[in-house]
Amino acid sequence: MNISKAKYISLLSGVLFLTVGIYMIYNPLFIAYTMNIIFCILLLVEGISQLSAYFYEKHEGRSVWRLIEGIISIVMGIYFLIGDSLGIPVAIIVVVGIWLVLVGISRLMMSRRVIEFEKNIGQRLIVAGVVEIIFGITVIANPVIIANYIAYLIAVSLIVQAVVDIFRFFRLNRMQRKMK
Repeated sequence: MNISKAKYISLLSGVLFLTVGIYMIYNPLFIAYTMNIIFCILLLVEGISQLSAYFYEKHEGRSVWRLIEGIISIVMGIYFLIGDSLGIPVAIIVVVGIWLVLVGISRLMMSRRVIEFEKNIGQRLIVAGVVEIIFGITVIANPVIIANYIAYLIAVSLIVQAVVDIFRFFRLNRMQRKMK
């Protein structure tokens, strides 16, 4: 690839990253909506796949569980597609919050045993456990805010990448002029 093509690809990349980054700042749940749509499509495809497998298998090889799975996948895909546009991303965030609470409780339970042998490590486990429980409860109580925060982090990262790409365009442009 010659330098002229490379610099314009870099500029195009920078403009795209900048556009999406700015869009995400003004519409932070963009990623959550997009993730939801992709997951809904996957659920619908999986459901159709399960139903078609069920109906095309020989009668003696059919499993009612395949039929049930197919129906559930399609119903959930339609529900999250038209009903609850944040359902899947929020559910994932809540699951992470629950996991943090459970890990925190586990650390507290571990600390009771460890503190007998290694006081410092036991105390650290207590602090880690309490912090994880607090973070977990915070995540469970505020999943949409957490989704916004994640979107802002990604948006800023995209804008930084855009700046790098646009600077690369100017650097390649300068190199091309020097080569002439």
